[in-house]
Amino acid sequence: MFRSIVPSSRTRGSNLIDHPRITSLAPTNQPNMEFGINMMGNMTNCDFYIPDAAGDTTLVPGFRNSVEEALHGIGIRPHFVSLPSQAQEHRIVISDLPEFEWPSILTMFGYYILVLFKIDSELFGTGSYPYSPLAKRVDELKAKVGCCHRKYLGIPLTEEVENSIRIMLGTHALRTFVINFLINNSNHPDPKSCSLFHYLNYVLSWSGDLRVCSLFMYERLVKTKSPVLADYRVKAEVDNLEETIKAIVSHTYPQYFNHLCLVSELLYLDVSRFPTLFAVALELEMKATGHHHYSPHISKADSTTVRELVNLHRTAMAQDQVTTVRRMPSVPGI
Repeated sequence: MFRSIVPSSRTRGSNLIDHPRITSLAPTNQPNMEFGINMMGNMTNCDFYIPDAAGDTTLVPGFRNSVEEALHGIGIRPHFVSLPSQAQEHRIVISDLPEFEWPSILTMFGYYILVLFKIDSELFGTGSYPYSPLAKRVDELKAKVGCCHRKYLGIPLTEEVENSIRIMLGTHALRTFVINFLINNSNHPDPKSCSLFHYLNYVLSWSGDLRVCSLFMYERLVKTKSPVLADYRVKAEVDNLEETIKAIVSHTYPQYFNHLCLVSELLYLDVSRFPTLFAVALELEMKATGHHHYSPHISKADSTTVRELVNLHRTAMAQDQVTTVRRMPSVPGI
């Protein structure tokens, strides 16, 4: 069950001490629901609670329409209730509930933004956070916006619930809007909001399966002009990698390719198109960084070929030899 807390738009001239505080709402089996539901035909009515902000109860510009459209798509008719201004009307006793101050609101807002996106690929492990791949992100979000680490916010949710929210609400239109919003607000006047938006941009960039091409194969093989790229045993894979890189760089926002591309274009990132190159790059990455959090079964490359190509690369780098036979496209930003 996700919380219905979204930062409100700020009026000009406001400062940090004016930031709204909003209470956390009781579980849905209690009288004051986090969001109330009534069945009306094929649609479900749902109350979403948002904080007042300096007398302005509107959502961040554009979010209301985008959120409503996504909710309508899964059969939910939202009704936004502003707190505390509409508390009495909806019989909500604010003083009886624990408070969410501005850093907590921003933390939750950032978390639910990240839930909409697939930022952790199955190709890589999640470290020591067994509850949810986003557990580490919650700690980072709190640090970015100055939220007390001991503050209980009810997040992260379970991985199963996160996946359900992503599948149901993570529409292409909403993801596109969110990314454009983050880009356009990278210089937000509120320092905490600005820090949050920069962090979200950073986490979403080159994330998920896009890391296969950007962080590993491109950095370890293409940027180093590795002779592996000219080896006859991986010619078909190198052709596929070149095709993938061209598709990525031709996109308006290459760093968000996997989040904004068409569903059919996700095939460009399928590791089965270049299993040997991926295995070689991963071996080189692990040797360089010491990180071993990945799923080795994903790439079914021949181990002997991988070992020979890794040795070829290392020998060439030690002797300062690069390939001039196969030239690959460059990717701005990495």
